[in-house]
Amino acid sequence: MYCPSLAAFRDNPQHLSALKSLAIISCPLIEFLPDGIKRATALRSLEIHSCPRITQLPEWLDNFAALRTLAISDCQNLKTFPVAIRRLSKLQHLSIQDCPRLQERCQQDRGEDWWKISHVPYRYLATTNLN
Repeated sequence: MYCPSLAAFRDNPQHLSALKSLAIISCPLIEFLPDGIKRATALRSLEIHSCPRITQLPEWLDNFAALRTLAISDCQNLKTFPVAIRRLSKLQHLSIQDCPRLQERCQQDRGEDWWKISHVPYRYLATTNLN
């Protein structure tokens, strides 16, 4: 979903239970993930890119019990993961790029959120420097 003028989602949960992949890209006005998508219980892949107003992910993130891949990039104000991420037992791939606050908290063995993501086998934390 690429919607630079989108400020909110309509809460229309019909057919979301079958959704396998969701990408929220370049939505600078979105402040949080809408409650309606928590019904996407078959979701296997979630990508959040260029959503600078998102500061936190919801505690109901563990509704995505089938989630295998979570990619977050260019979300400068995302500060922390909810404890719920620890309960995503099928999560295999976690990518965090250009999210400095979150990356700091997820540093291996020393970040405040490390314990929340340490169960994920493949983790990628990076910052892109264009200098």
